[in-house]
Amino acid sequence: MRVLFLTHFLGENHVGGTEVLTLGMAQGLQAKGHEVQILCAEDWEKAPGYTITTSDDVFQGVPIHRLHFNWQKSPDVFRYLYNNPEVEAYLTNYLSQNKPDIVHITSCYSLSASIISAVYQAKIPCVLTATDFWFLCARNTLLQRDDSLCSGPEGAWKCARCNLHDTKVYRWPRLIFPDRVVAPLLLKAGHYPFLTRQRGLRGMHGNWDERFTFLADSLRKVDHIVTASQLLRSLFEQYGMPKEKIHYSSYGLDTSWAAQYQTKTASEALRIGFIGQILPMKGPDLLIKAFKALKGERPVQLKIYGNLNKWPDYGKSLRELAGDDGRINFLGTFPHQEIGKVLAGVDVFVVPSTWYDFPLVISSSLATKTPVVTTNLPGMNELVEDELNGLLFERGDWPGLARQMQRFLDDEMLLSRLKRGIGPIKTVPEMAAEYEAVYDGLLSLRPHSTPPINLIQPRS
Repeated sequence: MRVLFLTHFLGENHVGGTEVLTLGMAQGLQAKGHEVQILCAEDWEKAPGYTITTSDDVFQGVPIHRLHFNWQKSPDVFRYLYNNPEVEAYLTNYLSQNKPDIVHITSCYSLSASIISAVYQAKIPCVLTATDFWFLCARNTLLQRDDSLCSGPEGAWKCARCNLHDTKVYRWPRLIFPDRVVAPLLLKAGHYPFLTRQRGLRGMHGNWDERFTFLADSLRKVDHIVTASQLLRSLFEQYGMPKEKIHYSSYGLDTSWAAQYQTKTASEALRIGFIGQILPMKGPDLLIKAFKALKGERPVQLKIYGNLNKWPDYGKSLRELAGDDGRINFLGTFPHQEIGKVLAGVDVFVVPSTWYDFPLVISSSLATKTPVVTTNLPGMNELVEDELNGLLFERGDWPGLARQMQRFLDDEMLLSRLKRGIGPIKTVPEMAAEYEAVYDGLLSLRPHSTPPINLIQPRS
């Protein structure tokens, strides 16, 4: 088969779960003899204009076709984030020339959901692996500005208020007027691109009802959706997606490197590790607070891998929180191919995210027989079973995290017991075989029609 993957970004400067997953799927299908290409965005915030230029290269053996454009330069910035006519027109022409058998989308974040429209019009079977909450949440996270978890989109003002929460255009009127006065004015303003493309509002506000409608229609046009989170699957169903279109399946991982790193490098200290983006929703501040509360004579170290300059103010606050504690090490980033070496130097891995995270790094950790301590939220608690292959603590409860980590210092048998509870990790070949079956099924059924859905529905 000729398979075209569409995703947000890919390359040396873009290393995240979606990127690793997309590359892994592409390489897995290549290994089975399929012809694969990845199309993604590039220079998304740096290109001189919103019109598209292109480049081609090969990344880790996979051909990449890059679309260079700057979303901030578009005439209707908010709308182009979810419905980019430039991308749709380009992809329509690209599909007519290249004629892939299957299009597999792993992210619409940069290219917009217009890619689905182009694929649908080309009558090519379309698979969506939903790697985030973008269709339900403009922030991707289902995490509200006050750090509370969101139940999903229920109306335009709920999403607009969340996105505008920290902006002057919302805060200043709220000093005088209640939400019932401010809401209709701001929602009306969202219909005028010349207002919403101004600095401070750019990409933050627009016609929310149009976004809901367009994304609902886009989801209707997808032939098959795969989620690695039961929560995301249930949310899609709750908002009207036909159950028969959605398949839950955990991510597959290239584990060929892992066996040689299941034996840890020698250390007298208990080494606790964190790998991820240095962002508040990833919870490294909770980990530092919990670590500093540990007690006992046994040596212990904390290794934090990630870019502290991504959010400089937050990175600075973490350094201040760590203070002069020499046991806490900020080790920056590393090439993804070195993750085995990094995990070989970690005894316990911690994922303290405060949102519905389902990161591949948990699977990577388990592949090296490294027990995981993580937040008891959907996504993470679907990968880590409490007291079997790791430990759970409640969202934001750093004293609870400290108690779980303290157990490794107090109970010498806990680490080995949890290691024995770690089962096999799904591999890339296994994942590729699953998708082959999906592709074959869709190719045998095309064309067909599906009923419309509505993302915004009253809750029972």
